[in-house]
Amino acid sequence: MKGPGNAGKTAVFALTERGLALSGKIACALESVEIFEPSRLVKGGLKKEASRAFWRFDALVFISAVGIAIRCVAPLLKGKHLDPAIVAVDERGRFVISLLSGHMGGANRLAESVAKAINATPVITTATDIWNLPSVEDLAEGFSLVIEDPKKIKAVNSAILNSEKVFVIDASKTRRDEITERFKGVFTCLRTLPKRLGPKEACVLVSSRIESVHPAFVERTLVLRPREIIAGVGCGKGVPKALIKKALFEAFTAAGLSMLSIKKFATIDIKKNERGLKALASELGAPIEVYGPEELNRVKYPSQPSRLVMKATGAYAVAEPAALISSGAKKLCLKKTKIGHVTIAAALLPSR
Repeated sequence: MKGPGNAGKTAVFALTERGLALSGKIACALESVEIFEPSRLVKGGLKKEASRAFWRFDALVFISAVGIAIRCVAPLLKGKHLDPAIVAVDERGRFVISLLSGHMGGANRLAESVAKAINATPVITTATDIWNLPSVEDLAEGFSLVIEDPKKIKAVNSAILNSEKVFVIDASKTRRDEITERFKGVFTCLRTLPKRLGPKEACVLVSSRIESVHPAFVERTLVLRPREIIAGVGCGKGVPKALIKKALFEAFTAAGLSMLSIKKFATIDIKKNERGLKALASELGAPIEVYGPEELNRVKYPSQPSRLVMKATGAYAVAEPAALISSGAKKLCLKKTKIGHVTIAAALLPSR
C-alpha cells in the first residue's frame, strides 16, 4: 500500500513567497521532503514540475487553491492504488485538505500530520473517517496485507458504513483474534468462507493461497494477501526479469499461491547482483536474502542434489534450501520447479 503518513518522499509546491515560508514548517514535520520553490516553478512550469513529481514521490502537497492542485494532477490519475497522496494547503495555513488517495495513498494521515505541524485544521471527507469508522484499508495497513483488487474496496466499506456484516476469513487464529480485538464490533472473523451471504454483506478473504469464491460472492469479496511466502530462486547468469517473473508466476499458479504474498526472495550469494532478480525484487517490493554454499549444503531439502548446480555454484541446491533457511520453516509449500533457466521453490513463514 502506498502512503507516507510521516514517512515516504513528499514534494511540497510553494507557489508564492508566503507559501514558501509555510513549506519550511511542513518540511520540518515530515521525512524526505523536497520543496519546489516559486522561482523553480516559474522556470519549469507548475504543471510540468508536478507531472514529473507525480511519478517520483509518494505524496504531493500543494500550498495553493484546491482548483490549482486538481488541474495539475487530473490528467495523471490512474487509480487509488497507484496515485500518490495529494494534499492542498491554503496560503494562510488555516486548512489542510486531503484531496486524493486518502486511505491507500495515505493522504488523510498526511493531512493530519501537516495540520498538526502548522496548527491548521485537517479536512478529511472520506465517509468512514467522518463517521469515525475503520475502513478495510485500515485493516490491510494494520496487518501488512496487500489488496489484490482495489475495485472491491467500495463493497466492503459500504457494508461497514451501513452496519452490515463484514466477514473476515483467515486461517490464522492469532490474526483473527487480533483483528477482533482491534476492530471491535466491525468485523466478524471466521476460519472458512460462509455458505451464505446477505444481499448487502461483504467478505474479506485473507490468504496467500488462490481460493475459489462462490460466483454470487465474488463482487463483494475483497482478497487481502499476507506477506508470508519466501520464494527461493535459482537462475542462470543474465536471465532477464521477464523470464524470472514468468517462471515465478507459472510455478506459483500451479501451486495455488499468490505472488502478492511474497515477503522475500532467497538465493545463493553469487546471485546477489543478478540484474533480473534484483529488478523483480524491486518491482514486487520484496528484499533478497543470500546464503553461502556452506549454509545451503547444511540444509535438508526434499529434492535430489544436483551435480550441475554444485559445479556452477558450490552448492548442491539453491532454491529449496534458501527458502527453508530464510523462512525458518521445516517444509516447503512449493517444491523445486524448474522452468527454463529458472528454478523456483517456496516456504511459508511459520504461523504465529
